[in-house]
Amino acid sequence: MKIVHFILGRASQNTSNGVNKVIAGLAKYSNKNGCKAYVIGLSSSQKESYALVERDGFEVESFNQFSKGAFGRIKTLAKDCDIVHLHSVWNNYNLVVAAYLRRINKPYVITAHSGLTDDRLKQSRYWFKRCYHYLFQKKMFDSAAGVQALTREESTNLRKHTNNTNIFVVQNGQDLDGVTLEPKHYIGNSKTINIGFIGRLSVEKNIDGLISALALLPSQIKKNITLHLIGPNKVDKPRLMATINDLGLENNIVFEGALYAQNKHDVLSSLDFYIHPAFSDVVSIAVMEAMSLGLPSVITRTSDMSYFYNSGAFIMVEPDPKDIARGIIEMVNKRDEWSSMSQKAVNLVNEVFNWDVVVEKLLLEYKSCIEYKK
Repeated sequence: MKIVHFILGRASQNTSNGVNKVIAGLAKYSNKNGCKAYVIGLSSSQKESYALVERDGFEVESFNQFSKGAFGRIKTLAKDCDIVHLHSVWNNYNLVVAAYLRRINKPYVITAHSGLTDDRLKQSRYWFKRCYHYLFQKKMFDSAAGVQALTREESTNLRKHTNNTNIFVVQNGQDLDGVTLEPKHYIGNSKTINIGFIGRLSVEKNIDGLISALALLPSQIKKNITLHLIGPNKVDKPRLMATINDLGLENNIVFEGALYAQNKHDVLSSLDFYIHPAFSDVVSIAVMEAMSLGLPSVITRTSDMSYFYNSGAFIMVEPDPKDIARGIIEMVNKRDEWSSMSQKAVNLVNEVFNWDVVVEKLLLEYKSCIEYKK
């Protein structure tokens, strides 16, 4: 099977862009399964008009222009490929590609990557987005051979935005190639408790709510908690720092900045547990990374982890400060269970959130989409 992915970016792992990280897993493991995955990237910051970028197990053909580069290559590949996979929403280039694929009767799949959740629609330019979707983008979804939802919860939400009857659920994963996951070993009973979040410090991630939750903790817990915020923070840091100072949390929060590769691994490994306070998400790659290191977690229900709650790997909370604080207190009081929760987190990644399992499911869905369009 020949698969073409079209993305904005170059599928780098050293980025806060979750979609680019996802593409790396999809392409590498599709190739490992005997398929041929082509990745066409559009990067306006790239100086060269074309660059062939070597990644782990696949290549990215990266262009700095759409009409004079990426689109031409997609049209060439579309003649011989079996299916095209488009990613994300609010992307005019996707509309152009989808229209061309419909014209030549080539099946394509679209993944919204949580871009159509209610809170993200309302985050900015709400009415513009509603009009854009119903005037232009909805047809792309309606005409797709399949629409991939990353969680069951997202599949329900997507049905509000498309008449497509082939919405299927295949989650994201982690690259476990040659890696044996081990649970975290908790040594001693240190008073200091390190918790952390990784990702963009953006509105939908609810960092304000997390900071407010720390302020609500009992003093005997709060004095021992250090929150590590890992991610790009140039835009939001000044505003967040003002809130932190107002709440007297200067000694409780560390801005680590954007970390990648070993640096990210080292900080995550130093945590006692992970916290994901998002208003909306689709089983974040960050959550999977934390669990792969054996970290128990506190995760909001709106991060779409509900169907995995029985795993026992995390505590589930609502995305408001009071309930996030309740979850942190519960996790601190469950200190004796951290080791068993760590093992359950590792089990969840091994059994569910790994690309070997995920891509096998996705390839079956691709085959179904190809047959559906014939």
